Amino acid sequence: MIRALITDFGGVLVRTSSDRSRRALEQRLQLPPHTIEARVFASELSQRAQRGDITEETFWREIERDLNLDRFGMSTDEFRNEFFAEDALDEELMTLIRSVRPALKTGLISNAWTGLREALHTYFLIEDAFDALVISAEEKIMKPDARIYHLALERLGVQPSEALFLDDFKVNIDAANALGLIGIHFQSTEQAQRDIRAVLNTHE
Repeated sequence: MIRALITDFGGVLVRTSSDRSRRALEQRLQLPPHTIEARVFASELSQRAQRGDITEETFWREIERDLNLDRFGMSTDEFRNEFFAEDALDEELMTLIRSVRPALKTGLISNAWTGLREALHTYFLIEDAFDALVISAEEKIMKPDARIYHLALERLGVQPSEALFLDDFKVNIDAANALGLIGIHFQSTEQAQRDIRAVLNTHE
């Protein structure tokens, strides 16, 4: 029986609808095309922030220095706003997550910087939809490390076989499956909703 639905955040609940603003940022900052996402999300600096080795504030300060934003007359806040300008919350998925409560417990596991919890509370307004938030920078553990899944399961009070896990990275799904969770690889809103409902119907 499924007792918990656990989801990723970035790339699942919040996604970038268009890359126009990021391509424009690259042109303004004289960066090679299609490189800015790697700097923000996949650089060693970002990995350190996601592991909680540095704060989000320090991360953005280093980005400002690395990209020499002052030279282009751009503030860190302006850069950040432009970078995330076309990110949007998936309201359909959030409706589904809210709808399964209280029959199911809900959790979030995210490789994210220290500011995510505050953003969920004050900007996205979805913190209340989850019984447990497991954020890598707070725990100093990142997916696909097995320990971060065990933390979520412990806080939700469920066994691996009782939990469904949604993520957009296959490596994270594989790690969850290896622990006994039921993983769903997110590819679209429609597919995710269909697969979640199918699993729930099968395990009634």
